[in-house]
Amino acid sequence: MMPLRDPALKQSGFTLVELMVALAVGLIILLGAGQLLLMSFQTFRQIELMSNRQAALTFATETLVRDIRRSDIIAFNSGNRELKVEFPNNGDLSACSAGAQVERIYRLSSRMVSAKEGWSLDMGQRCLSDTGGMSYEPLVTSFTEGGFSAEETIEGVWVIRFRLMANRDGSLMDEFEFRAVNRNQAVK
Repeated sequence: MMPLRDPALKQSGFTLVELMVALAVGLIILLGAGQLLLMSFQTFRQIELMSNRQAALTFATETLVRDIRRSDIIAFNSGNRELKVEFPNNGDLSACSAGAQVERIYRLSSRMVSAKEGWSLDMGQRCLSDTGGMSYEPLVTSFTEGGFSAEETIEGVWVIRFRLMANRDGSLMDEFEFRAVNRNQAVK
């Protein structure tokens, strides 16, 4: 005669239902972790883009402030939105001799760089003794159309305004305003 088995000892593994439930819970956890990873990557990319734009904007601002501070002549043409500064060369432009007058013009690009980047702030420079034309190079992108202006508020104090795209489709914008003092006019 065979010994009878105890029913409690009969089951020695997981049932199909238990395996299916465990797989479903594991899949939900895995999908949640994947979504979290994707969101983290997108956030990192946005922060990196904003950081790059902020660095470029800081560079453009510092360049403008430096040029306004030391300029002999400053003029903003509101018709074509060009800021023109003239100052003596102190090694900025190797094509000019030391002390020669340098002319720099800041303006927005004539057309949009791309739908994602908007317009760029361009800078052109030349020696005033040169009769040749001026070539322009972009300093920073992400400007809205007409997003660069300057005005002299009081003698020697210039207010510069930037209007940048806050998101890629250009529907939102950030506005920045800073002041630069022309030392030559402020001392007079």
